[in-house]
This record gives sequence, structure tokens and C-alpha cells, in this order.
Amino acid sequence: MTIAGFDKQAIREQLKVALSAAQPVRTPEKLKGRERELEDIDRAISARGRNIFIFGDRGVGKSSLGATAAYEYQSADNRPIIVGGSPNETFDSIIANIANQAIGYSRTTNVKEQSGISLEWRGLKWQQGREVSAKDVKEQLRTVGDAVDLLGEVARVHSKQPVVVIDEFDTIPDTEERNRFAALLKALGDREVDLKFIFTGVGRSLEGLLGAHQSAYRQLATFEVHRLGWDARREIVIQAAQEFGLDVDNDVNWRIAIVSDGFPHYVHLITEHMIWQAFDDDGDCDTLGPHHYQLGLRKAIEQINVELKRPYERAVLHRAPEWEDLVWATADGEDLIRPSKDIQHSYRSIVERRNSPVILENGKFAESLRRLKAENYGSVLEGVPQRQGWYTYREKMLRGFVRMQAEASGIELNGEVPLQRQRMHVPANMRSGYQEARVPSNVRLRDDRKR
Repeated sequence: MTIAGFDKQAIREQLKVALSAAQPVRTPEKLKGRERELEDIDRAISARGRNIFIFGDRGVGKSSLGATAAYEYQSADNRPIIVGGSPNETFDSIIANIANQAIGYSRTTNVKEQSGISLEWRGLKWQQGREVSAKDVKEQLRTVGDAVDLLGEVARVHSKQPVVVIDEFDTIPDTEERNRFAALLKALGDREVDLKFIFTGVGRSLEGLLGAHQSAYRQLATFEVHRLGWDARREIVIQAAQEFGLDVDNDVNWRIAIVSDGFPHYVHLITEHMIWQAFDDDGDCDTLGPHHYQLGLRKAIEQINVELKRPYERAVLHRAPEWEDLVWATADGEDLIRPSKDIQHSYRSIVERRNSPVILENGKFAESLRRLKAENYGSVLEGVPQRQGWYTYREKMLRGFVRMQAEASGIELNGEVPLQRQRMHVPANMRSGYQEARVPSNVRLRDDRKR
């Protein structure tokens, strides 16, 4: 239609290359804002016996970093082995999945030769195109040592420099099952099995995810992933638009950077829908502007995972209008951890801009804010230990969704105020010190100009 040189099928194909809202990024060129982490992981994983653990809040891009690092390390004679955790997975079932994938991704590229590739271990036989059931593998995996024996064979068959990614490790619910992986890593190192592991998981610490297996920690280099910085958020949009021959309105790009709250999924998703809106234009389009942004934002909101939407909906649907004002206020401000007085300041600004008929004052406001911690109000917030009257989002990714909802309704939450890029890596959950990247002081957004 109206993006020069692109019909509908060409748009589909180019979007697969330009953006990745539904699956992890796997190439350094598309992994924006993680250059330092990627280089650090590459250096760490090169050491003998060392593996990688990537952790952080949900949605910050752990899977993309892990997959890209794996593809960078993996030798050219095969692809990385990527398996996922889930509530139904166990140590034994994941080991079986690793073995099945190792044969499914044979390093031999000649099809005739592939049919002859196999792995035999304790009476079990893997062949190209034929898996062994997890049940059969479990019968042979009586100890962690048995798993080490099997993985040693997997490493020998798979490639010259093999690597395994276990994604969403935190979704394995049984602590004992997770602890077995800690024992596995130590045993692999002790027996000098040349097979690397990259784990990703939602969490605040390695101990919380892997248990108290202190002796295994020397086999692990840990990397905490934070939300994307401002430059990276904007680069994703600019690069994607350029692949369609489009420019991006500067104010629009800043708005995407702000409402996304540093979660790459939101940046990819909004940009994807903006490009489709540009394609639907009646006239020729050469710039993604405010019109495409508003329409794309609404489409993105519609398609966001229902599990992520649910807390917001429980907090505001079938309730008085002032609840929506209150929830929006919690997503404003520069800090992830905020006192109630700061949230109330944001709330008053919102009700003034919306001309809301009902205003929650002092005691009523504090009581309503506390209710947002309750399950029947979506458990949107949680308290901060040892800080009475301070709040943070229970699910950090929800904050970006709340900002998107407010923005789609005409309320711009500027939230963070960008600063120079911080080079030093300090945990972002600390109240003082580094609080993530902020917008450069010389940048003025629309809402700033109104104040």
C-alpha cells in the first residue's frame, strides 16, 4: 500500500527480520544496549569449567541475552541446544531434552551422513529424527553422576564447542530439582566435561534460584540484567524503521522510550504495530509520527499477554473511576521504589489533567494505595521491607503496561528523567546510587513544555 517498495507479504517478511516481540533476539546486531554484558559473558564463559547465570526482573531481555551469547560462543559446526524450564519439567526431563536436541541438531550438514549419526548410552539409542522418551532416560538417571556421563557423550557428538541454554529456569517449581543442577555443574567441572551451560531466570539472587549449593558457585559467573537504557530503546525503533525506509518523529521515539519503561518487548511490539499502521495509511508514508504511534499503542495494548493484563484489570475494572487515576499514578515518577507522598503528588497531577470528579484525599488515598497490595486488587504493589509507606511494583513489567494504558488515554507519564548513561554496574534495586539511565537534561518532552 503506502510504504514504498513493500506489499503485504514483504512487510510480513521484513518484520521477522527487523523486530522480535514474540521470541528472543539471537544476533548481536539486534541486541541493543547489551554490548558490555555480551562481551563480559563471552570472556567469562571462555574459562574452563565456568558457566553463566543470567537473572533479573521478568521482561528485561534475559532470554535474548542468553540466546545471543550462546550463538556467539557455539562453534560453527552446530547450533546451541536451547531448552526451557516449565512447571512440569524436572532435572531428568531436561537432561533428556538436551540429549534429544543434541542429536536433532547434528553437526554434520550432509543429509546422507546425518542419517548415520547416533548416540548410544546404557542401552538407549538416539538417532537423527528419533527421540528417546524422558521416561526411558529417567530410568537410567539414578544419580547426578549418571547425568554427567550422558552429557559427556552429548558433548562429544554435538559439536567442537557445545553450549546449552536453560531458559526460564525459575519456572521449575521444585527447589530440590533446581539444586540438582548446582550439583551437576560442580560435577561437570570436576570431570572436565567440555559442555557449557547458560541459565536464565527471574530472580534477585543466584542463591534464590539455584539454592545454597555454595560449592557450585565457583563454576558460575552471574549477570544481573536491568531495564534497557534510553539510547538502546530509541535505537530499536530507529533501526526497525530504517529497514522499511522510514524515519521516526523524535518526540514519538521519546514517548516509546518512556512508556516502554525499558522493557524491550514493549518497544518491539509498539514499533511493529506502528509499521502496520503506516502500511494502512491512505497516502504515502515516509515518517512514523504521532498518528501511527497512538494507533500502534492501542493495538499493542490489545495484544499484550492476558496474564500481564490481569492485575491491572483486577485493580480498575468494575470499580469507581478514581481507581484508574490511582493506578496510573503508581507508574509515574523516576524511582522504582516510591513513598506514598510522591505517588500522591503524581495522582493529583493526573486528576487535574483529567478533570476527575472524585479526588482521594490523604487518609482515603493511603487506604486505597494499601489495597493495591491485596490479591482482589491485582496485587499491583508490594511494600518495601523496613520502609513504612514505601511501595514498588510486585511485577515490574506491569509498570510499563500501566504507562501504556495511561498514554493511550491521553495522559503522558514522563516517569524517569533521563541522565547521562551510567557506566558503572550497580544493582538497580538500591534506593540510593544508580537508578537506571535517565533522559538527557537537555531533552524536553511535550508534557514538560506544558508545566
